[in-house]
Amino acid sequence: MNDSLRASEQNEQRVAVAVVHFEDLVLVGRRPAGRPWAGYLEFPGGRLQPGEGWEQAALRETREETGLSVRIEKHLLTVNADYDYGRLEIRFFSAVPAAESLPTPRAPFFWLDIARLLPEDFPPANAAVIAQLRQRLLDGGSEKRA
Repeated sequence: MNDSLRASEQNEQRVAVAVVHFEDLVLVGRRPAGRPWAGYLEFPGGRLQPGEGWEQAALRETREETGLSVRIEKHLLTVNADYDYGRLEIRFFSAVPAAESLPTPRAPFFWLDIARLLPEDFPPANAAVIAQLRQRLLDGGSEKRA
């Protein structure tokens, strides 16, 4: 195996992301200064810890970043992205708040109308999931919670 291939494998990171929605709203946050893609919007999520499953990581990261408990509905899609700082395997999961009413997340997270989601406001790896959310809205809106 050559050195450049070995280096790229060492920089590969597994990231689980929860796309938390409530009716026609989606939970997003603003990436802080000093981090890659600072100032861009993001969905809650982060790297898997050793021995942790994808859904577990999405639940944990959402709770840690937003203070909210959520329930995973399903896997939406997987994106492989190459950035200057390494290769990411990102798995996006659809999720809903565990609460019956709209909960208030911890800053910098907030609820945004799905119609206002723009791919250019997020890092490029989010484009496909944003397209799915916007298409769902065009196809008759998101499902209401029972």
